Amino acid sequence: MDWKQLVTAPGHRVPAGSVTTYAQVSLWGYGVHNYNQPVRSLLRGAANHGHQRLTNRVVGADGRLADLPEGSDQQRRQLLAEGVPFTAEGRADFDRISPVTLA
Repeated sequence: MDWKQLVTAPGHRVPAGSVTTYAQVSLWGYGVHNYNQPVRSLLRGAANHGHQRLTNRVVGADGRLADLPEGSDQQRRQLLAEGVPFTAEGRADFDRISPVTLA
């Protein structure tokens, strides 16, 4: 797998209104669930180069939004527009939706 496949996977495999986690992307891309930091860095780089719509459906294992230099507002707006529910703390609500498994 190359970086383009890893970057486009969330956009193609995670439908609108759903999310997946960095751990799921790591498991799908690298075969282990704990390469979260390399996945996060790769997706952040892709987002910084105009691929936000593909990468915004990836959140932390606790539903936390991406920690991007410009903030998480764009990600939150996209996910809300797609119907992703949030908790009062501002995280994707995994009690109401389950993260998509990419395997």
